[in-house]
Amino acid sequence: MTAKTSTASTAAETIKTVTHLAAALKAPRITEAAGRLADHARDAGWTHEEYLAAVLDREVAARNASGAQLRIRAAGMPSIKTIEDFDFDHQPAARTPIHALASGAYLSEHRNVVLLGPPGTGKTHLATASASPPPGKATGSCSRPRPTGSPA
Repeated sequence: MTAKTSTASTAAETIKTVTHLAAALKAPRITEAAGRLADHARDAGWTHEEYLAAVLDREVAARNASGAQLRIRAAGMPSIKTIEDFDFDHQPAARTPIHALASGAYLSEHRNVVLLGPPGTGKTHLATASASPPPGKATGSCSRPRPTGSPA
């Protein structure tokens, strides 16, 4: 058995172990991220800590995304909307307040948002869109930079 074959079988055994442990933790996305990032991490020379952080970052991001979808569904919102989808042609004066809403500053300031207006003006659209974290902001996870050369 050559060194390359031995390394390949060791890597396969390790991926099997990761798959088993991810299933035990009920974190199946770890299996996908671990396998996909392993080769990239080796090529980029990541430390073990950087690799682990990147794998766990993928799991946290996926959980946050599915959690947001569950909250929107539980809130009884008719469909998932985003602020980028909002049609400003019908509400041109709302552009500035809506961009302020999209920043998510009200969350860090612990302020409430009240949407008032006649039917058909986009209140439900904005309520649904504000249930998801603003682009680039993760809720419920530590914000840390990705390792150098980390694929998104």
